[in-house]
Amino acid sequence: MKKILFLLVLTGFWACSQKMEQKENHKLIDELLHQFVTAVQEFNYEEMERLTNDDFIIYENGSVWNTKEFFSALEGFQDVKITYKIDKLNIIVDNNTAHAQFINHGTFVYPDTTIHLNFIESSTFVKEEGNWTIKFYHSTHLK
Repeated sequence: MKKILFLLVLTGFWACSQKMEQKENHKLIDELLHQFVTAVQEFNYEEMERLTNDDFIIYENGSVWNTKEFFSALEGFQDVKITYKIDKLNIIVDNNTAHAQFINHGTFVYPDTTIHLNFIESSTFVKEEGNWTIKFYHSTHLK
């Protein structure tokens, strides 16, 4: 009887620790995504590179870019004040991979006009050597 009780308690602790780890990973993914979006709106290329892995790819409205190509595309917007707000965020974590899908509300302030656009976005994250990074990002203009 004591062995059965011990096994039940041990199983309960294991299940709780798994849920705690999943919640922690969920929080880390949320933070990583927000850090990346902030880095994009601030044109902080060093930070974007730190948050993505070596084979990062982004699909942006029909274009496929690696990190270098993405940075090159962003350079055309240096004179634009960009802000993003993530909405309807859904994160799924499974061991060493995670997926996020969300709506991203963008505001682009030019010297003579302001444009508001909404995007459907998703991102894939990988955990390598204990650290989460962004492997893939997809953004499409919401019609």
